[in-house]
Amino acid sequence: TNSHPPSKNELLPWRSGGSRRWSTKLFFLLTSPGLRTSYMPLLALLLLAPAQVVLDPSGIAMPMFDAERRFHENVARSRWSANTMEYVDGVSSSVLRHPYTIAHAAASELFVASFTLNHVVRLRWIDGKRAQYKVFVKGRDLDGPVGMALDHAGSLFIASFTNDVVLRVNASDGALLDRIGDEESLDCPEGLALSPDGRLFVASFLLPHLSVFDPQSGAFLGRFGALAPQPAQPAPRPAPSLAGAEDVAFDSEGAVHVSAYYSSAVYKFDAQSGALLAVYGQGLVSGPVGIACDPSSGDMFVSSYRDDKVLRFTPGGAFVGVAAGADVSPDGEAGAAQAELRARRQRRGATIRSPSGLSFDPHDGTLWVASYATGAVTRFNSSAWGGGRTWRVTD
Repeated sequence: TNSHPPSKNELLPWRSGGSRRWSTKLFFLLTSPGLRTSYMPLLALLLLAPAQVVLDPSGIAMPMFDAERRFHENVARSRWSANTMEYVDGVSSSVLRHPYTIAHAAASELFVASFTLNHVVRLRWIDGKRAQYKVFVKGRDLDGPVGMALDHAGSLFIASFTNDVVLRVNASDGALLDRIGDEESLDCPEGLALSPDGRLFVASFLLPHLSVFDPQSGAFLGRFGALAPQPAQPAPRPAPSLAGAEDVAFDSEGAVHVSAYYSSAVYKFDAQSGALLAVYGQGLVSGPVGIACDPSSGDMFVSSYRDDKVLRFTPGGAFVGVAAGADVSPDGEAGAAQAELRARRQRRGATIRSPSGLSFDPHDGTLWVASYATGAVTRFNSSAWGGGRTWRVTD
């Protein structure tokens, strides 16, 4: 079975008023099935190292191991590495481990955030399965990169999950320009999107609303969404729970769509008033993560993380069909037996596994999907099967 990256509800006990937030990431790394063995020596080092007594922020005396103290000192030093390498061949899981989101830099070039490797990679697609890469940005300020967004002024915004901050960097050379937000306005930020009027919308996994900022000054403009108290409406009407906000996207009419992992639904809000307009996808999406608007049709595409699919909805929330994943078949198969056959084929050789980030290439309209479990980035192209518009793997 797939386990979501990471099981953040389990990490809540490790967060203590903003202190030692690094423990959430460390806990995830130590308990992830594929990484536990690699990090056990680190755990042994922490347990066996000599200890000294220090005071935590609450004033309680606690032992601190030398290795832990060195870890804190190392983290406290801000180090930023930007665009220091040339493009090289050979993209592998050591570079794209656990890709979370995708942002298009130029034609055939894209940024990919690697959550567990704490860096953003810039890929240059050559042809077929050939691609070149370089590590674009990394550093202590970037801990668990998730959502990304590009503005027209040449800035790349990156959500740093563990640090409760959004970083603004130069999209050309990777220079760190600004830090936006803090633990008061953000709590495990993930999805980012720029509104048509230029505001930066941020979805935090542990908050039941969005946070809005001025992208240039970094000023916090307030909470957004039907679940956030409004100044003119001290007691807003109850709304469905927005649990585990993952990604945010604007449709062609300017409305805001938010995927919520634990709610297994997508929430649609009015971009100006923040009023909740619709909740859709219940019973269809299973652990929604990425969301993107197809510029050609205006439809919303949502990655269903737990069942390896990308689903397609109208902007109003009506289900159109499976765009990519287990149920897509060019043969017109139907019936329970054929559905099971397709499921077996999918398990044997899935084109996408645990899909996370989605992005439409603004240059050619192709859909790009990041598979968190396998480290793959898959490109889909539109084609017609039996009169229905679906998506087919091209690279």
